[in-house]
Amino acid sequence: MGTLRFLLALLVLYSHAGGRIQQLNPGVTAVAVFYIISGYVMSALVRRYYCPSPAGPTLPSTGHFYLDRILRLYPQYLFYAAATAVWLYTIGHPTAFLQPPAHAIDWLRNLLIVPLNGYMFNGADRFTLIPPAWSLGAEVQFYLVLPLLLRWPRLAAASAAASLAVQAAAWHGLLNPDWWGYRLLPGVLWLFLLGSALQRWQRTRPRLAHVLALGAPAAAVLVALYLQARGYLAQPYHREVLLGLLLGAPLVHGLTRAPRAQPPTRRARLDDMLGNLSYGIFLNHFLCIWWLGLEAPQGATQWLALMGASMLASASTYLWLERPIVHWRRHWRIATIKK
Repeated sequence: MGTLRFLLALLVLYSHAGGRIQQLNPGVTAVAVFYIISGYVMSALVRRYYCPSPAGPTLPSTGHFYLDRILRLYPQYLFYAAATAVWLYTIGHPTAFLQPPAHAIDWLRNLLIVPLNGYMFNGADRFTLIPPAWSLGAEVQFYLVLPLLLRWPRLAAASAAASLAVQAAAWHGLLNPDWWGYRLLPGVLWLFLLGSALQRWQRTRPRLAHVLALGAPAAAVLVALYLQARGYLAQPYHREVLLGLLLGAPLVHGLTRAPRAQPPTRRARLDDMLGNLSYGIFLNHFLCIWWLGLEAPQGATQWLALMGASMLASASTYLWLERPIVHWRRHWRIATIKK
């Protein structure tokens, strides 16, 4: 799924630079698909490396999973957060997301990531070094509860139902549709768990996984028609999230069913390379927008300059910062299994 993640990261960049597709915000759809991918990939990771028994992850392996996630998220995150701070206090300028002076609590929120997801309650968006990191806050919360949900499938099913209830309340305007229908974990946990269910059922009940992958787009269309008839579809960001459901489930299911060639083909290596760029693009594109002064790019040249700068920076931080840690993490996982 490397190419898919790369394209989704570019859609997030495009969205934050003011781009729209048919009056829709493509970044919102991309984030919804990212949620499904995360549910799938993280469930596969836990089941492969951190579930030593069929009953589910034990406490020590859960701790190893959390350490693995810290080592995955933080190296590039801290680098780009520090780079943004250096830019701001040297050659940069205040923005809507960077309004000095910053207090100790502001730096702590950026360091912990999770509080950024609650910016609507704590004002964290007044000083956010990496503005898209609010969604990383939702991701981290999902990581924290995932081992428990995998160990107790009934709890996972109940959590998915409760999350869908929150989403339904947001659809009907009973809860803020932006906050509870797109950003906060209680309203989007069901998307993560959709990806998790796909991963599980592909191994244990492939026909059911196929039904889920095809049923999700059908459900998205039916819900969109219902909301349109009731006059709710125009609320933010119902259309984009439903589009993410429509696209995400079949894409994840289809792309993960194909066996990977051994040794990897040139096409597979290209897919890996593009996937490796996606996280850096997600983290650095606001800094590139501010640094280049391209808050609203005009013409193909400016768009290519922005995307090229983001991809170049991402390639650099992956090669020099993340790749050595990736190699170490993989050896450590194998050593963990042998223990």
